[in-house]
Amino acid sequence: MDSLTQIVLGAAVAEASLGKKIGNRAMVWGAIAGTLPDLDVIANGFMSPVDALAFHRGPTHSALYLFITSFILGWAVFRMYQLPYHRWFGIIGWSILTSAIGLIIVFLGTFSLGKLITGLSVILLSAWIIYKRYSRPSYSRPSADLRDWITMFLWVLITHPILDCFTTYGTQILLPFSDHRVAFNNIAVADPLYTLPFLICLIIVMFYPKEDHQRAVWNRRGLIISCLYMGLTIFNKTRINTIFENSISRAGIEAKRYTTSPTILNNVLWSGVAETDSAYYYGTYSFFDKEKIFKLNKLPKSRPENPNVLQTDYTLKILRWFSDDYFNMVEKNKDSIEYFDLRFGTFRMKSTDPDQFVFKFNLTKNSKGEYILKNQGERPRDANFGEAFSALWDRILGIGLDEDPSKKI
Repeated sequence: MDSLTQIVLGAAVAEASLGKKIGNRAMVWGAIAGTLPDLDVIANGFMSPVDALAFHRGPTHSALYLFITSFILGWAVFRMYQLPYHRWFGIIGWSILTSAIGLIIVFLGTFSLGKLITGLSVILLSAWIIYKRYSRPSYSRPSADLRDWITMFLWVLITHPILDCFTTYGTQILLPFSDHRVAFNNIAVADPLYTLPFLICLIIVMFYPKEDHQRAVWNRRGLIISCLYMGLTIFNKTRINTIFENSISRAGIEAKRYTTSPTILNNVLWSGVAETDSAYYYGTYSFFDKEKIFKLNKLPKSRPENPNVLQTDYTLKILRWFSDDYFNMVEKNKDSIEYFDLRFGTFRMKSTDPDQFVFKFNLTKNSKGEYILKNQGERPRDANFGEAFSALWDRILGIGLDEDPSKKI
């Protein structure tokens, strides 16, 4: 899931585990630990693009490694609070973190006066909060023992990859025993209906003293709402699979396999891809559609001239593993090849143009004929957001069907 959702989940789980003893400190440490596994994106600066792709949601999302990490973090934080000058760890640590956030805001993208004011405001507001917190006479060490800290970090860390398993992207939670990406495909990597109610309940919790029973009540409400919504997405997944199977059968397609997944930011509009020996059949369906059927378009399979390279080339093997073999390759010219992952749907709900697919990788060949991943192509954040969102919203409401008379089944 997206970083905000993982932060909220981490804070809520930590509050449930340790909030009664240490108050808002639990949510702070839970939020930090909840986002730690996603720091594997730092590898992008040290690895080749294809190795970084394989590493993301890999070792840092392994249940075994996170189990071990919870003991290390629990011991480190417990020991930190035993030091006579532990208060300075908080002052220095939070000062560095908030200053970094402020500077990132200032220098992210094109510099502007508005970003400068926003960044400086974040730094000044944070400085005031830090001063008020750490200078008050009532400040004291948290009352949690070593076992409490380890238990809290264990629950926070392990729920992170479990949540990721419900997305289409999936996660390698079984490492080092298996590199299989567990992906249940029932919720988008960003879904505000899952995150916002959760976040609102958590914000309410912050305003109650740690001894107040209402903290636990509101935190429990957030957790229950999130679990109920997740259950709804699983139910929707079963409904969608039935509709997609009926659509395939009605079109007379003898599919070897298929996959369905929700489109970004919602659980109403779903995409589906069915595979045959020579083609893929792609379509979308919204629960607001008048007819219970996926309108399928045919996408002929496009592969390298030498099929053996799919089994031997390192880059292609990684990309095939990542995309679960739902892919097409388009050779633009002698030095430029595009690799499309078909599982994540399209930008503007039109499958008739290959460039519309969300996940695209730009490849080239070296002097030895080996494929090299140059970069990931246009992504949702790189597209015309207004146009893409408008197309998504229309399709959610049951309009804007992807119909191409030349390719429609």
